[in-house]
Amino acid sequence: MDEKFKRAVIFSGGGTRLMIYLGIFAALDELNMKPDILIASCGGSFAAAVINAFPDHFSRKEYLKSEEYFQFVSQTTLTRYKKLSEIGIFSLKKCFDKRKAPFIEDIFNRYLVEMPQDLTECFPSIKNTSFSKEIPTVIIGSELLFTPQDSQQLRNGKKLFQKVIFTDIETAKKIGEEYISTHPKSFKNSAVEETSKIITDFSMLESTRASVSDMFYVKPLALHNRYFMGGVIDLVPIELARHLSKEVITEKKQSYTSIEEALIRSVFGFSANERLMETENIISEFQIDTTGIKKDLQGHYLEKKINWKKLEIDFSFPKTYPQFVEDMEMQWQYGFDQTVKNIRDKL
Repeated sequence: MDEKFKRAVIFSGGGTRLMIYLGIFAALDELNMKPDILIASCGGSFAAAVINAFPDHFSRKEYLKSEEYFQFVSQTTLTRYKKLSEIGIFSLKKCFDKRKAPFIEDIFNRYLVEMPQDLTECFPSIKNTSFSKEIPTVIIGSELLFTPQDSQQLRNGKKLFQKVIFTDIETAKKIGEEYISTHPKSFKNSAVEETSKIITDFSMLESTRASVSDMFYVKPLALHNRYFMGGVIDLVPIELARHLSKEVITEKKQSYTSIEEALIRSVFGFSANERLMETENIISEFQIDTTGIKKDLQGHYLEKKINWKKLEIDFSFPKTYPQFVEDMEMQWQYGFDQTVKNIRDKL
């Protein structure tokens, strides 16, 4: 295996944190700590795609403040599962069921947010983005080891998912077999296959679409007669970062809620909070604390909430384009400021 990268940063998910990650990346550059590999999962993968698509911090920020991106956000539509009588009761049942993925959940039909399978029409400005040699990037996702026809059957101990590492051929050469064949302790007896796999022939936008497909949120990606799902299978891939890089920068994340924990357990068969603690115990040189984000950016950060009048899940989208631009600017600055503060406190 070739020499390790000097510094990795992990963008560990959260579909509404894109601007925050761009602020983090810009601050690291400002501090002369620019990472030479990006490792991204879930919503963090979109931030990685934008970083690869544009040459500098200004143009990246401007893209996420653009009409193109605003149209995608503001046109988000929710399915019938937004009703509390659907997703609410379903989630409550899962909270009481402590078994590890006893069934093959129907993630093909039960999901909250409509998203096109092909994102190129939504994002014409970045549709041709490829994995960059200037900024080597790894995106985490998962491949489904079952078909829609298998849904709602008993799992009977079968492995249902395999972790996938999307990247370019050169970066893939640095990922050794000793990493591919390892399995986190928290995954024991789960529905996740023990070995990972590497895919190098997907575009960055295809890899991103796979990675953002969280169970019960977004429908899995169907591509080349295979099905792919989200980076939530390994939201903080700290072992991979340590395998590839001498120094690792991570985000300090909030614990999963009881509902998030229950839904992940029901699909993947492991405890998300156990996994989070496991990653916390593997040392990273620097952590960016974003655990106060909802309080610090209240009113300027997209949140999921309950509309009690309609008895359904709702999202707090900006009502106007100027409000959207203001919110995005504040999010970028929050990521930048938190990074500068946390790094300087550590140095």
